[in-house]
Amino acid sequence: MKRGYFLLPLCLSILITASGQAHLFLEEQDLQLEDTKATAWVFPIYRDLEAALDDLEDYCKERSDVKMKKGGNNILIAEMVRIPSIADKRGDLIGYAYITENYYGMALVFQLGYDISISTEEWESEMKNLRNYAREFMAYHYERSFARKLDDLEKELKDLEKDMDQTEKKISSLNKKIDNLNDKIGKETEEFKIEGHKTEIAALQAEINTLSPTLPPMQEQENQLRETMNQIKTESHTFLSTIGNL
Repeated sequence: MKRGYFLLPLCLSILITASGQAHLFLEEQDLQLEDTKATAWVFPIYRDLEAALDDLEDYCKERSDVKMKKGGNNILIAEMVRIPSIADKRGDLIGYAYITENYYGMALVFQLGYDISISTEEWESEMKNLRNYAREFMAYHYERSFARKLDDLEKELKDLEKDMDQTEKKISSLNKKIDNLNDKIGKETEEFKIEGHKTEIAALQAEINTLSPTLPPMQEQENQLRETMNQIKTESHTFLSTIGNL
């Protein structure tokens, strides 16, 4: 059933709380599919349409050995595929990612014909199967989204720790040079050499004075990164538990 697709949600939900966190939901909604209506399971996704579509492509391949292809703007489609976990009949599996004023969403549709999409009213068992498919994808998508966030923060943390380590080693090295110069001063008898060592010590100390104030902010940033990572892990657990209970 090759054709271009344009889907528009016919109903919207208010999903943003005062804190800005989206409520998780999984709703059966009617959509406009070109010049015909379709029924879909609709749910919120993390705020990246491209990543969500990539996740859907990977999920369908891993879960059902189904290859999704681009079917329009923010549309993926697998045409005339048989997915036993959804239905015995062949059909088009369609995924559409979109943005509303209140949330980023995705709709999953399974069409048996040009104007025949499964729905609870007429295909209760198959629509229940599609709901399970959509819920499992939600968990897959959010788990990967949180993992991507943690990976980015882990890289940032490693770079920060490397900078801190280099700075601390540099300060330690400068202090050792100062100690060596002080030892030389204690043994030196010629005044002009003593003054030369003192001048060198002053330069080394000035460098230390420049480097030392950079450590506390880096330490604070490290603490904030670790706190953020722990919050993300907690949030991930909460999201996945919520999805499991949808």
